[in-house]
Amino acid sequence: MIVYILMILISLSLVIIAEKVEKKPIKVFLYIVAVVPFFLVSALRFDLGTDYTKRYVTDYNKLFNGTDVKNLEIGFKWMVVMCTKITQDPTIIFVITTGIVLLFSMLTIFMKSKKIPLSILLFFLGGVFFNSLNLVRQYVAISLIFFGYTFICKEKNKVWEYLVFIFLNSIAVLFHSTSVVGFILLFLNKKMLTNWKWVIPCCVVILLLNQRLMNIVALIIQNTRFCRYLSGTMSGADLSILQLIVNIMVYCYMSYVYYKNKKINNVKKEMIFYINVQAVTLIMIALSSVHIQFSRIALYFSIFQVVSIPYFICNMPGKEIIDDFKKVLRNKVSFEKIIPKFELIVTAAWIILFIGLFGYTNIKNNDNEVVPYKTIINREWKIK
Repeated sequence: MIVYILMILISLSLVIIAEKVEKKPIKVFLYIVAVVPFFLVSALRFDLGTDYTKRYVTDYNKLFNGTDVKNLEIGFKWMVVMCTKITQDPTIIFVITTGIVLLFSMLTIFMKSKKIPLSILLFFLGGVFFNSLNLVRQYVAISLIFFGYTFICKEKNKVWEYLVFIFLNSIAVLFHSTSVVGFILLFLNKKMLTNWKWVIPCCVVILLLNQRLMNIVALIIQNTRFCRYLSGTMSGADLSILQLIVNIMVYCYMSYVYYKNKKINNVKKEMIFYINVQAVTLIMIALSSVHIQFSRIALYFSIFQVVSIPYFICNMPGKEIIDDFKKVLRNKVSFEKIIPKFELIVTAAWIILFIGLFGYTNIKNNDNEVVPYKTIINREWKIK
């Protein structure tokens, strides 16, 4: 874990310095250098994550030796085949996929985040980086969709911007078939679709019914290629209570800030988009109590927290929120000194929450099997 901690500290330091620099060329240079630690740690990893050797190295060796891998999306398979023409070492595929994931993810952060240091920290603490070390194909797809949203989440859109998003999402499908869900984003930036009055009850119903809903899912997919998810290791539920609680808190926070802004007529298209996406995230996580695949689908939407949480922090109507606190506490506490630091306090609260999430998932439970860190420099296996 020391390697990861040093990585995030170095990157954060460079980003914070970049934020204070006025000259754009130097700022851009520092942003690029800030991504390097992430790239080196990810690209030079060895045998980290459940699928590293069992799936990716094995598939690479098969394709290198001329054996087809049928259950592999055509885009990723083509990439691997091209790599086998260059080298027998499967490390190259991790270098390339790391480059793709970080390029599109960090570009999106630098372009859209209201608080870039916080976004980088959430990228780390929220599990996006660690998930990408394990779910390689899926995170290539996720990063493409994440970047694609920058074209459609605007106050006024042109036709070509929607076409760019559709193109990027189509490329994503070639790397992971589940990324077809990304097309949902096209309908989440029009208007507020996810009122808490039905989102929360819907999640409660899902949690109460959980496995009973699986009977309905089974009827839908039993005669499709997805029927393999009805049995074996990929069947069953995968609900994380901690993830559910965190996402309920994020959704409730966004809903509250949204309605406070609505009262003062300060709601923008981007705010609506983010809260709709968070609602979908919450529903998908609740559905993971029905089947494990819903937790994987949730990843396409939860990544937006990296930019949406900083966005909502920067768009809090502080005075109106403080007034609500005064009403609840009946003016028993003086908030005058808090108002100037309110944004900082809320930021600190979210960081503490995500540190707790990070500590439980990636330190205590080692969910993605990325600890201890191992590098190709010290690998002991031979290329087959």
